Amino acid sequence: MDYRVRRAPRGSGPGGCFVMLLAAVLLGSTLPAHAQWQSVSFEPVAPAAESQPLAVPQAPQHVAASPFPGTAAGTRRLMLFPRTNLPIQAQWFPDPATGQWIGVIDSGVNLIVEGPGPFDVIDVLADRVILWTSNLTEADLGGEVRQEGDVPMEVYLEGNVVFREGERIIYAERMYYDAVARMGAVLQAEMLTPVRDYEGLLRLRTEVLLQTGPDRFFARDSFVTSSRMGRPGYRFQVAEVEFEESRQVFVDPFTGLPAIDPATGAPLSDVRRMATGRNSLFFIGEIPVFYWPRFATDLTDPTFYIRRVQLRDDRVFGTQVLTQWNAYELLGIRQRPEGTQWDVSIDYLGARGLGHGTSFRYDRGDFFRFPGPSAGLVDFWGIWDHGRDRLGRGRTNLVPESKYRHRLFWQHRQEIPWDFQLSAEAGWISDRNFLEQYYRREWEHLKDQSTGVELKRTRDNRSLSLSADVRINEFFTETEWLPRADHFTIGQPLFGDVFTWFEHSSVGYARLQTAGPPREAADAALFAPLPWEEQRSGERLATRQEINWPFQFGVVKLVPYALGELAHWGEDLEGNSRQRAYWQAGARASMPMWQTFPEVQNTFWNVHGLAHKVVFDAEFAFAEANRSVDEFPLYDPLDDNAVEAFRRRFAFTTFGGPAPIPQRFDERFYAVRSGLGSWVTSPSTEVVDDLMALRLGVQQRWQTKRGMPGQRRIIDWITLDTNLTWFPDADRDNFGKSFGLLDYDFRWHVGDRLTLLSGGLFDFFAEGQRVVSVGGFLQRPPRGSLYLGLRILDGPIENRVLSMSYTYRMSPKWVSAFGMSVDLGQQGNIGQRLTLTRIGESFLISGQFGFDANLESTGVMFAIEPRFMPRTRLGRAGGAQIPIAGLHGLE
Repeated sequence: MDYRVRRAPRGSGPGGCFVMLLAAVLLGSTLPAHAQWQSVSFEPVAPAAESQPLAVPQAPQHVAASPFPGTAAGTRRLMLFPRTNLPIQAQWFPDPATGQWIGVIDSGVNLIVEGPGPFDVIDVLADRVILWTSNLTEADLGGEVRQEGDVPMEVYLEGNVVFREGERIIYAERMYYDAVARMGAVLQAEMLTPVRDYEGLLRLRTEVLLQTGPDRFFARDSFVTSSRMGRPGYRFQVAEVEFEESRQVFVDPFTGLPAIDPATGAPLSDVRRMATGRNSLFFIGEIPVFYWPRFATDLTDPTFYIRRVQLRDDRVFGTQVLTQWNAYELLGIRQRPEGTQWDVSIDYLGARGLGHGTSFRYDRGDFFRFPGPSAGLVDFWGIWDHGRDRLGRGRTNLVPESKYRHRLFWQHRQEIPWDFQLSAEAGWISDRNFLEQYYRREWEHLKDQSTGVELKRTRDNRSLSLSADVRINEFFTETEWLPRADHFTIGQPLFGDVFTWFEHSSVGYARLQTAGPPREAADAALFAPLPWEEQRSGERLATRQEINWPFQFGVVKLVPYALGELAHWGEDLEGNSRQRAYWQAGARASMPMWQTFPEVQNTFWNVHGLAHKVVFDAEFAFAEANRSVDEFPLYDPLDDNAVEAFRRRFAFTTFGGPAPIPQRFDERFYAVRSGLGSWVTSPSTEVVDDLMALRLGVQQRWQTKRGMPGQRRIIDWITLDTNLTWFPDADRDNFGKSFGLLDYDFRWHVGDRLTLLSGGLFDFFAEGQRVVSVGGFLQRPPRGSLYLGLRILDGPIENRVLSMSYTYRMSPKWVSAFGMSVDLGQQGNIGQRLTLTRIGESFLISGQFGFDANLESTGVMFAIEPRFMPRTRLGRAGGAQIPIAGLHGLE
């Protein structure tokens, strides 16, 4: 490619240059070596506040003219406006040898060009402009000029150049561009551009940039940052970078046709910006902190090598340096699969070892050419662990069961043709305590990591699934299904909507694999198998049906129903083949009531009218089964692995073990009393038994209107929901007490910022659960929030826990957050956490101090997070919302 730099005529300034990232934009041709000047003076048609297009002189007679009826495909439209309210002084002269016109404007101009392409619309401001073009015809049509898209057109601009294309803004000193060849050059350019999944603007600065093709650029001495400061707090600097931009149209994976935006009817598309560079440095201030010889990055993901850096120190892991990196950029991979993210983790844990891992996320229109939208995650992390586990009271010095500790996790879900959904999951963990030690949040709150696959088809109110599961972690109790099929029918009307039918049928071969005892003596001393944990296997077949008859009885909605189930197990807890018949009959009733009080008005409470809405619910159920729930292993478990691990220690820590816990604290009988067997879609087939119960409930809402007069909205001012169960056969069903499972939930939205709340759950037999919580939540966005609450628990476990937490934005630059929990009983202090965050123009810098009495650990943490990371639409610091850097301009 032969690139030529042209010298401008005298008085127009030194030679030409160009701007950054011009994809499908400006004009073009060559500067004649000989030029004859003609002076032409123009006056603005209207004041600058309402500028009108400036007329362009008509072409000489020897130039062939051709009319252009509109801005059709293949045509270009030019419009000129004065930049200020001063008259435009321009010189226009023809070149008889080439048939071109040359225009020189040196009093400030606003040039708008609409090109032949759907995205070729630009708006340029400059102090001085030189145009080279030909075939100027119809010159005085409202100040517009229309040309064929292949007519030569070139432009040179200098002096406070501002270039706009869509949401992109480029500032430069000098610029040259050839619209037909789509080649050009820029000096001292700075661009502000939006990127996907990021609310702020990305800033790119370069000393020299050349456009070498329609969507290809080459830059030298460039840097990228989200900072608007003249000397940014951080920057990503590259000696040489090649840039390629392409617009991709989204394709429907099922039809193969372009996806259409339902709002506009236009094809859905997105712009992909890929950059490949050499000799890159990452600066914090003026200090280089990271060098890499070659990289490739998608500019729609502005993380630039590193995604996370944290410094921590505590008694569990020692001094820690935790880092996460963008693997695509580190390896310089340009042709990365669309819709994927690949990260690498390198973590130093002083008391444990060197951790390493990788994660791969994908969210695509297909699964690597297998049709159908798909999403998933593959995550691996491992460590050669030379330390001891600290898991809580009595378990603070455990020897790990494995030297090399790790977990490999994969989740996948895909929609495939003909209404099918494919789900797959794999979870391989090195030892029983790894997740509890290294991934505590996942261990306590997220679903178990299992290994299996399911193919499911859902159509209308029916679904059919085929699944298979295997156990690869021998220290957890899991059921292997080899395989299993389930069919559901939900809410099928019968006989002209008189009756409604529900159904769930299941068939499969189950193999219950129970957890083995721990190897560490301290852990093994607190291990006892649960009553239902036995190594059993065999076929299981079950079908559960319900038919109900809904009708209106005055003001009451009444639904009599009958439910029945037939089931077969190849092995029960005793290892014998077992059949079970179960049936339940009863009625459900619901009655709504309301009354309005428009005369209730109170400015202090912000109440403008009051409406009291009440719904009374009732259900009577009588159920019988010819086999008891305690005769079966739980092929469908009730609890996850974390709760099951706690229950195995529960017999020792609370009742002195190892004898089984009393039946009234057994999760199976709690589920039976709660009515789990009343559901056709119950998650556990085994958990049904004889029962007679009357469940009563009241849901109440006190509603009012708030807001500006004429714009008021209805809100729930006070809510109170209560439920109670009566057991007629109390000795059999509720451990000798006629009433139980009393609960309530109360919320009072005193104002738009203050909410008072309370809740409770009660049983009335000996040592039954009695749980009460009361608290208040005050929120004042974006300033902060405050919570204060007390939780009282009585039963086999007793405590009184006072909790308090707040987040507070102390100033535009500082945020603090604090949380604490104290047991007012014997345990005393539970833990505290204090976080201070400085909101810099480029970084969030956080320091945290925490104490965990359960782990007997004091810890500190220091973290630096660039504000441009697109982790969330709004960043968070200690719970407070922090706008993305540059969202509101210079801070």
